[in-house]
Amino acid sequence: MTTHSRGVSASIDPVKLDRLAEVAIKVGLQLQPGQDLVLTSSIAALPLTRRIVEHAYKAGAGLVTPIFNDDEMTLARYRFGA
Repeated sequence: MTTHSRGVSASIDPVKLDRLAEVAIKVGLQLQPGQDLVLTSSIAALPLTRRIVEHAYKAGAGLVTPIFNDDEMTLARYRFGA
């Protein structure tokens, strides 16, 4: 983890982060029991992604699959991908 990403995640209020994840699942996605969820996320957003996964399972998700990326992986895709 870089110094930058450590500083960002350390400064975020965990209660607000948890509430944001809960709202994303219940209001934004309106996830229903049994539904699967695939989400993409930057590694820098790992704390939020973990909470989204938790709230998705609490809402009854069947399977939650996070797909992570970072700047170097994205750059490799654009430079070398077909």
